[in-house]
This record gives sequence, C-alpha cells and structure tokens, in this order.
Amino acid sequence: MTEFLESFSNREISIVFWTLLIVVAMFFVNISASTHLIKSFFAKQLTYIYCTMALYLSVIIYFLYSIGLWETSLFKDFLFWLLTSGFVMLLSFNKLKSNNDFKNILLKLLTVNIILEFIAGNYNFSLIKEMLLIPFATLISILVIVAQQKKNENEKVIKFLNLILSYIGFAIFGYVLYRLIKSPSELFTVKNLKSFFLSPLLTILFIPFVFLVVAYSKYEQIFMNINRYKFLSKNRKSQIKFAFLKSGNLNLEYLNNAHNITIWRKAELQNEEKIKSYIRNEIKNDVKFKG
Repeated sequence: MTEFLESFSNREISIVFWTLLIVVAMFFVNISASTHLIKSFFAKQLTYIYCTMALYLSVIIYFLYSIGLWETSLFKDFLFWLLTSGFVMLLSFNKLKSNNDFKNILLKLLTVNIILEFIAGNYNFSLIKEMLLIPFATLISILVIVAQQKKNENEKVIKFLNLILSYIGFAIFGYVLYRLIKSPSELFTVKNLKSFFLSPLLTILFIPFVFLVVAYSKYEQIFMNINRYKFLSKNRKSQIKFAFLKSGNLNLEYLNNAHNITIWRKAELQNEEKIKSYIRNEIKNDVKFKG
C-alpha cells in the first residue's frame, strides 16, 4: 500500500485532489440530479457490463503478472487509465459505428504526443506549484472552449487565452528539457518504461472487449426491433434473427445495415420468400429509407 501511495507524482496528487473537490462540490450543489446520474451510471444493464469488464481486466492483469511485467506501483497507472481511457471508450461505445473507428483508436497510440505527454508527466513542479497550475490551466482551457462557441465575437479573447496557454506550455517544456538534460537517468528506468507502455498496452488489449460490447449492443437493437413486430410470426422472427447472425457476424458496417433493414424494410421482412438469401445480399448495402 505504501509503494502504491508513493507512486503518485505531485501532478497526479493535484489532479486527484481537484477532481475529487469538484465532484463533491457538484454533488452537493444539486443532490437530486447527482443521485439520478449515479443511478443511471449503475443501471442494471451497465452493471452487467462493468462486472464483465472487471473480470476481463483481472485476467489481463494476471497475465501481465504471470510474465513478470506487473508490479504494485503500476496499479496507479492502471487506475488513471481505467478512469480516463477505459471508461471513456466503454461509455462512448454508441459513437463507435464502424471498424475504422477502432483503427483510429490504434492510430492515436502511435502519435508523438503520447511520448511527449509521458516525458512531461515524469518531470513535475513542487506540489504547491502543481496545485496552482492544474486548476489555472484547466480554467483557461475551459474559457477557450466557451469563447469558441461565438468565435467571431470573442476572437481577441481567444487569442489572449491561447497566448496564456502557450506560455504555460513553453514553461513546462523548458523545465522538462532542463531536467532531461541535467539528469536523463531519472526518466530512463525500467519502472518508467513499464509505466510508459502500460496505457497503450491496456488500450490495445481492451479494444476486443469494447468491440464485443458494441456488436452486442447492435444485435440487441436489431432483435428488439424484430421482437416488437406483431405482424411477424414467432418462427419468422427466429429465421430473420438467425439470418442476421449468420450474415452480419461481427462486421459493424453490416450490423448498421441490418438495423436499418429492420426499420425501413418491414414489408420485405414479412413477405420475402427467400428471407435468408435476401438478408445475405441486402446486409452488404447501405440501406436507406425508400421514399
């Protein structure tokens, strides 16, 4: 436990402190809305996914431990990944509509920004400076986003705020460069190497789970549409479901088309004699409303 607590850097302590403070403040500002949000987050269907996710990640951690890549200090990095990348990927599964969306996630892991963020994250200011820097930089970033909603009216404000962020960025870059030149041995350690590769490795290993959640969600929507159609017999519904499973498989583009078929091709689902052949051919096309 001591090793775990000592693994937190000044910047991470600052981020955790301010995040918890904001979450607690938001909860007490509107208790009823916060309670509703918590209930929604732990909805029955999502709870099943969380439990399956916990089991899946436990297997990954055990695997890393069994091959000698896991140590107690990495649990902190795991928690940060889980509360940011992990849950963001899982809870935004509705936005993952095609196989290309998953390819884009992998491509982001190959960007130079990841290396720069890792280097900057390993060289922190004092705790007091970090406690002041984090909320200040966050506030400026939020103000930029708000100002950009009316870009023409706030052009001078946006330039000024971006200038402040640039100064902060250059200050951090200069400090990191100074520390890196002065003592490069602080960065290039086995522990830091494991920490650097853990996040992208977890993301890569987590993608299959999210992919299956997306596919399951799409099949659930398809089957719900079929089940609510009273004009289809029970046997007909089973035939259609089996045809979608066989032809759609785990191809997300096909499953998107299958969902559209259940909405825009009701007559064909009811009357088509060779339903399996029809679905096998139609699922490959971009199905739209026939006006």
